[in-house]
Amino acid sequence: MRYSKMTLSYVKHNFLKSMGLMFIPTVLLGVLLNPLSIAEIIVSIGKKEETYHSFIDIFRKINGYTGPWRFSFIVISIIISMIFLSLLSGYIRQKMRYGLDNRGKWSMIGSHLNDNFIPVLKYLLMLFVSLEILAILLSTFLYTTIRIFKNALPVCLILSFVFLLLELLFLSMSLLTVPNMTMKGFGLFKAFGHSVYSLSAKVFKVFGSILWIMLIMSVPMILLIIFPFKGANYLLALFSFLFYWMLASYIGVLVYVVYFDVEELEREDLKL
Repeated sequence: MRYSKMTLSYVKHNFLKSMGLMFIPTVLLGVLLNPLSIAEIIVSIGKKEETYHSFIDIFRKINGYTGPWRFSFIVISIIISMIFLSLLSGYIRQKMRYGLDNRGKWSMIGSHLNDNFIPVLKYLLMLFVSLEILAILLSTFLYTTIRIFKNALPVCLILSFVFLLLELLFLSMSLLTVPNMTMKGFGLFKAFGHSVYSLSAKVFKVFGSILWIMLIMSVPMILLIIFPFKGANYLLALFSFLFYWMLASYIGVLVYVVYFDVEELEREDLKL
């Protein structure tokens, strides 16, 4: 839990430029995307509602692609999120490396975007491709399971949990990709490879640091999905926003907390 404590300590002392910075984009994501759509699929399977009649039905539900307009707004929200994540990356790197935050200097916004937007874009595209591959595989296995087994719930639960762990493992292994690009000047694949190599001995510590907060943030949404009531959709949207807000801010800070630790770099922000 060492990385988690260091991350939460940074967030506590730099709230506006960690949590505050990610408020706007995560509001949009919370309204448009349910991070636990897979839980809705599992509940539907458990209730034998026969809602999902094809691979495409399951795949679209997992990704939130329920219509062209909704998909367009999701893309716009992701682009906005990338802009704010780039600013977050720049602020954290500057604060930890130099102990500076340059409050009130609007010129730094352009500098942070210039230095971080392309690395963040490249990394998120790589993450998106990996998640889409896993979504395709999971959709295939779930649909096949539904067609083969009369009681598909246990197998579907196991499959969903396994794929969740695979997603988190990939995220943990690739966590240092962006700082490897911004601080070492590596290209995407070299930065990813170096992240995997440098985290080989600590990947499960990073994995645990992400897993516990995801589980805590997921519990209210899981309960709302299993036990729905009138107006539950509004609460689900609220908890979806909180999930994205906390996770984006937390991981954005965790990236550099882990990087400075692994690279054995002195953090100037701790001297202030």
